[in-house]
Amino acid sequence: MENIGIETTQNVNINYRIASLGERVLAQIIDSLILGGYFFATILLWIYVIDYYSNSRYYYPVALIIILYLPAFFYDFIFEVFLNGQSPGKKIIKIKVVKIDGTQPGIGSYFLRWILKPIDVFFTYGAVGLITILINGKGQRLGDLAANTTVIKIKEQVKLEDILVPETKETYDAVYTQVSVLSDSDIQIIKDVLNHKISASEIVYQNLIDKTKERIAMKMGVEPDTNGIRFLNTVIRDYTHLNSK
Repeated sequence: MENIGIETTQNVNINYRIASLGERVLAQIIDSLILGGYFFATILLWIYVIDYYSNSRYYYPVALIIILYLPAFFYDFIFEVFLNGQSPGKKIIKIKVVKIDGTQPGIGSYFLRWILKPIDVFFTYGAVGLITILINGKGQRLGDLAANTTVIKIKEQVKLEDILVPETKETYDAVYTQVSVLSDSDIQIIKDVLNHKISASEIVYQNLIDKTKERIAMKMGVEPDTNGIRFLNTVIRDYTHLNSK
């Protein structure tokens, strides 16, 4: 599957691998199994309620059906909103929904994907979604095109120590106090860039480091270290130290 370049809010372009059709199908199968288990549980509950409350004046079958099946109806939409672009199936397969322009998908984006999914998948047995993904080359089904999103493969979570940034001590003095102008998302971008060495060539990785160094230094208003990796590691260390007080 091809890669896609997503430009972050710091104008740093990071390449991600587009989730393959197999990964998306497998995630959908897992979600379907979860929904199947939920439906089975609700059927058992329904049988119990009918048997126990059918003669009660508090028995409202229509209201009960709505309460039981609304979560299943909004399954993808609810999980993608609250799990940051992932359903349980996507989380297990380690894929997620992202905006192509680098911004954070909002409720509107997730809603467009959800409302068009029946056309992409269910009403056409997946034909529309499959053809759309194969034609546009960016891993986008019809819902993704409408929402300007795609589905990417995400890397394993990397701890701070994995990128050679030691734990800050009480006596540590920050090198760049200007890190206060940065946000958590800026620091996450830096971590993503540093960790990108795993999947990038040496030249591409160095260009990515240099560009990130320039953008971060410009935002902080400082003269960066000539060694980009050392500078970015120092920024993370300073930010962690100053925000842990």
